[in-house]
Amino acid sequence: MARQSAREAKQAMLRNFMETTIAQAAKTVFAERGYTRATLEDIAQRAGMSKATIYIYFKNKDDLFLQVVEELVNATTAATAQAATMPKAPLEKLARIVRDKMTFYEQERDFFRIYLNEKQGLEVAPKDPHKRALRDMYLQEVQVLDRVLHEGMEAGVLLQMDSRRLAFFLREMISTVLVQRIQGKAKTSVDEDVEQLLDLFLHGTSPNSRPA
Repeated sequence: MARQSAREAKQAMLRNFMETTIAQAAKTVFAERGYTRATLEDIAQRAGMSKATIYIYFKNKDDLFLQVVEELVNATTAATAQAATMPKAPLEKLARIVRDKMTFYEQERDFFRIYLNEKQGLEVAPKDPHKRALRDMYLQEVQVLDRVLHEGMEAGVLLQMDSRRLAFFLREMISTVLVQRIQGKAKTSVDEDVEQLLDLFLHGTSPNSRPA
């Protein structure tokens, strides 16, 4: 029994290692070529194995892509939700959420490239499971921002506005800054970009709107 348990544990470790290796290679290839143009041959070559080996662990390209997307979606949505429930003032929460989001995508640039490649068509109800996962991620992030912005309005530190619409504006501002960073157009640090983004979002560009 002990020998069987040890063998099963070893097999589980091997499977986890192989799935992680394949997923890491797939993430890079999907980011470079997009879902449609990427092939299992490309991924196998990047992972240093045969395509037949990939089929041992994943049913097809769709199955592999969905796992890559879902793993990263779960990671970023969990971090965002955690920041939103911190016992902090609304503006502190907002700053933490934006900073965590920027830092996550800075570290996971391949995932952000995948998101940009697949972003088209997310406005309507997508049929592909991976696009549904990405759309759900986007909407969950907007929902969290909406909740924190509403808290700020209730606390009197933000003007009374449509908090959900404002959340969409902020989410798109974050995406725009990230695109500039990935394209190498930003020479500033993540913290500097976060500070500038929040300053623009909260105070605008007019000098009269700045706090005294």
